[in-house]
Amino acid sequence: MKNKFLYYFIMSFCFVGFMSCSDDEDTSIQFYASSEKVNTISVTSIGEAFVEVRNVNGTFTVKSNNEALATASINEHSVINIKGIKEGTTSITVTDSENRSATLNVEVITQTLSLLVTKHETLVEALNPTTGDQAAIDKIKAEIDGKLVPVGSGYKLMYTSDYTGNLIYYPDTKKLTEKVNGTFKWDGNEVSGKRVLKLYYNDKEFVYSFGTDLTVRTSTAPPVFLIIDFTDAYSQMIKPKITKAVGGLLVMSTTSF
Repeated sequence: MKNKFLYYFIMSFCFVGFMSCSDDEDTSIQFYASSEKVNTISVTSIGEAFVEVRNVNGTFTVKSNNEALATASINEHSVINIKGIKEGTTSITVTDSENRSATLNVEVITQTLSLLVTKHETLVEALNPTTGDQAAIDKIKAEIDGKLVPVGSGYKLMYTSDYTGNLIYYPDTKKLTEKVNGTFKWDGNEVSGKRVLKLYYNDKEFVYSFGTDLTVRTSTAPPVFLIIDFTDAYSQMIKPKITKAVGGLLVMSTTSF
């Protein structure tokens, strides 16, 4: 009987101990992104990330420890909204009503867009062109083609804000040591509704519209062109009367530079 009583006593003790261990949960403030617990979050220099905070007592506040790199705020769903500003490493600190705090590391990565020029295309239109005008039109096309940056060149856009940033132009992407630094800016075109990309390098400004194919094609996914307008340069011509003269750089996004 004593042995049986001792057995139940020991089992009861173990059961209580087990329950105590189960209740001993981690109640520290924790961060979650996409339902996964995180200690570090990455965000681009013009992007944003959303982080859920768990185990806070009462309300909480959030503070960026370097707002020059990233800002942090709490949205209407009590989720932290982290916005990247500039490349670098910083952190945010959350503090709840009981003055408990936790820190989340933030890595800001520069948002980049690398565009490789893979082809030239030109489009020249004239008013009521005749067969005899074709030679002049072909000459204009050749002149425009010669003014475009070469096939195989590339642009690397490094954003410092939503619409501006630094630029690297590579005359030949197979020789990445040869490059020219500059800046870029996106502008809105209220008339056409299109965005205009302005590139500044070599003490010159190059203005491109960011559009699709220059000619009619059956492709369901038309290629993307940086289009530059040369119409004004030929507006004084009488024979033929040029109504449109544009050159396009067929570009593709790449990670090679």
